Amino acid sequence: MASLADSVRGRRRGAVEAVVSLFFPLLLTVGFLVAAAGVGRAQPAVPPEDCDRAAWPLATDRARLAAPGLRPVRNGDTLVLPNDSALRFILVPQAGANLPVRPRHGEEGAFAGVVDLKVPPPERLWQVTVSANTWIDVVVSGRPLTPVAFTGVHACPGLRKSLRFRIPDGDVRLQVSGAEGARLDLLITPVD
Repeated sequence: MASLADSVRGRRRGAVEAVVSLFFPLLLTVGFLVAAAGVGRAQPAVPPEDCDRAAWPLATDRARLAAPGLRPVRNGDTLVLPNDSALRFILVPQAGANLPVRPRHGEEGAFAGVVDLKVPPPERLWQVTVSANTWIDVVVSGRPLTPVAFTGVHACPGLRKSLRFRIPDGDVRLQVSGAEGARLDLLITPVD
């Protein structure tokens, strides 16, 4: 009786070993193929969370800056605020921009520009959001204002930073300096 049970166990063990030896290479092959497919996938260049790291929400500003047909503005133009559209500021070489205050930054070959702003009463908080790295100054009576707040995101396509200024009503100037390219997309909106 013992030899019959041993024989059945032996056959069962042999059948299990045969199934394992048949399917194990197949399982290994499938595992390697799945792993290789995962490695070959392109990873996004910018994690989506990088655009959300700003100190205040900028999704609407980013969408407006990415919209086609941005209104062009050139060095020396005048804008009446509030302006309801995003702008494409066409900059000039910094040396010839005729800036109202000395640029704080800007290497040889940098681009710059200035626009006059007609700001309606009352004095209020305004936000300037830009698409690329540059220096932004709001100039009142020949002196740059200090931003009330600043936020920046280094790895968000189409959006680099946003600054908030308390701007009095009347005539002021917006100065851009130290830009790497001859074009800058920007948006100027009231905050409060």
